Amino acid sequence: MPASSWEALLATFAPHAAQIRLTGGEPTLYPDFFRILELATSYDAWVTIYTNGRWKNPAQFVERLEGWPNLSGLLVSLHGAFPESHGSFSGTSSSFDEVLANILLATENGIKVTLSTVLTHLGWDEIEKVVALGQQLGVQCTTFPRYLGNPLPEIEPTWEEMLTAVKRIEALIEADVPVQHGICIPQCFVPNDSKGCQAGVALVAVDPWGNVRPCNFSPTVIGSLHKASIYELWHSDAMNAWRALMPSECTTCAAYSVCHGGCRAVQELRPDGRDPLRGEPLSEYSPSPGIHELPADARPRAAVRMRPESFGYALLGQGHIVPVSAEARPVIEACDGSATFSELTARFGQGGIDLLGELWELGMLKAV
Repeated sequence: MPASSWEALLATFAPHAAQIRLTGGEPTLYPDFFRILELATSYDAWVTIYTNGRWKNPAQFVERLEGWPNLSGLLVSLHGAFPESHGSFSGTSSSFDEVLANILLATENGIKVTLSTVLTHLGWDEIEKVVALGQQLGVQCTTFPRYLGNPLPEIEPTWEEMLTAVKRIEALIEADVPVQHGICIPQCFVPNDSKGCQAGVALVAVDPWGNVRPCNFSPTVIGSLHKASIYELWHSDAMNAWRALMPSECTTCAAYSVCHGGCRAVQELRPDGRDPLRGEPLSEYSPSPGIHELPADARPRAAVRMRPESFGYALLGQGHIVPVSAEARPVIEACDGSATFSELTARFGQGGIDLLGELWELGMLKAV
């Protein structure tokens, strides 16, 4: 679609969005990419660019992004610590050095970068090396998503490799290294710190033709924004049918509210109609207590938007949504950068500081 058509479509849903992700394919190849970025960032939403890190004119690209309002940063694909493992998924091992150079160029010019490293058969055992490489390049965090898509035995890690990889990521998280899982790793596979997918709950995907899908991986088309509003599509029978795809036994699992039963899109794409990481429902589940070690003298500022709901508020962050009661509002509003965590503890007590601890770990509070 031309930029003019995107301008009209964005006007129908962007005013209601907390976060907009420009993805693809490779979004920066779009002829009017910067016009789309200008339109997306004109709304009150965080905007993230998902990119392969290969830009036609890197210096010019980075210069144009510097200081761009409402741009939260780049999510750059780096699929291994070496050219061979990176190329096994990207298909271009020769691009490895190019991507590294462009990541460094971006971070040195003040642009926030997060790495996205899909766990593959050839790269699953390079987790620590990828993290170290990212830290050398100045990235904020490294995310390790699982492979989501049609079966690719030569690319996907084996069950044992995936299990080991998740455990190694968990060890890094426990050591307070800036890493995180991708979404949709069922708790019945192995206990982990990943979160359930928000597709059909708090997010949808809009493809290059204006079609709405539950997520970027799902083949299901709910409808077209050229023919119906986002409200109508969100509440449509087709979207409700997709939300109901999860096997009924998952809803009996003690961890269902955390992992949401795995990935519906993978379930659609697999011949057996099953997420390959899903095991038997858990009768008991105790979530990790988390770190909750807050820097007493830090002055937090809330990086959230509060949306009124029947139960109180939904706190909307970048990639996270946290439901809270109406009583939590004064706690959130007090996080304006003027008070330290110690002062907030004295004011709101243990209940308030527990909430702030959760938001701090999710990156929904920032120290000023």
